[in-house]
Amino acid sequence: MPRKTTIVKTVTHYCNTVLCFVVQACDSEEFEGMVLVATVTLRLSDETKKRIEQASEARAIPVSDYIREALEMHLRLEQSGDVGADRPEDAEEISLTPYQRKVLQLLHRNLLATKGGLEDSYYDHDEEVRALKTLENGFAGEYPHEFADISAPMGRAECELVWDILDMFRVIQASVRKLGKDGWKQLSVDDAEYHGTFQGFDYNDADEVRLANYAKFLIKTDRWTEQSGAFAPENGGGNSHTQMLPTYRAMLRVFKPTWRQHIRGGRNRGYFSANEVQQVLLAAPGATLKGSGGSSAAAL
Repeated sequence: MPRKTTIVKTVTHYCNTVLCFVVQACDSEEFEGMVLVATVTLRLSDETKKRIEQASEARAIPVSDYIREALEMHLRLEQSGDVGADRPEDAEEISLTPYQRKVLQLLHRNLLATKGGLEDSYYDHDEEVRALKTLENGFAGEYPHEFADISAPMGRAECELVWDILDMFRVIQASVRKLGKDGWKQLSVDDAEYHGTFQGFDYNDADEVRLANYAKFLIKTDRWTEQSGAFAPENGGGNSHTQMLPTYRAMLRVFKPTWRQHIRGGRNRGYFSANEVQQVLLAAPGATLKGSGGSSAAAL
């Protein structure tokens, strides 16, 4: 009997002026060591080829990796049913003191070190000797320095705010894609794509920096990966250069009640209608209907 395996392999080659990507994937059958796979060939224009190469170079990754990530991101955006899937399971909130966090931090560092996986940036010989002398001699005035790398905790409410923001843009983008090629135009909102795209956070604002760091952590740990582009170098690494929390909160005040209605009603696998997306976008300060002369929905 053939044995089912899953193989993903990307082969890149050039065909005159057209870049061809042969993607070998999906369910394959293995017969006595020989693997048979389905092959899909994508032919891209010179312009698209150039854009892909520039984008992959900016991120310092191979072209094949960039294409694979782009395809995976597209699939995630197509599935608004994933909303909530990236959130941790509901559990009792756990509080840890700085001392407890430090102990756990050191335990994890030791585990990495024993496996040879501790980065050099985590080790400073002089700093370790200084800490050792402080503890051996009981220099109480120096104790706070031992916790200098333990930042103030981010409460669950702040974490949930980031989850809500990322889920909101997941639903918006999936819904617009479902509307078709001219999805953004159907919303009849000026700069609809801008207002419907996650813009990151303001790195000059202490509160927003904390949220940005958490958002980057979530994406790096394979959650809400469709938003990785917001933190790409070409987008300023996620720095919006202007406060975004007031905008996100205003949009959430419209989004969350609408989303709860969808959950209760089980409608459209979570996709919003064009009108529903429009209302969320118009909640953003400065967002206006096309042809309204700069008037927002609230003003109308």
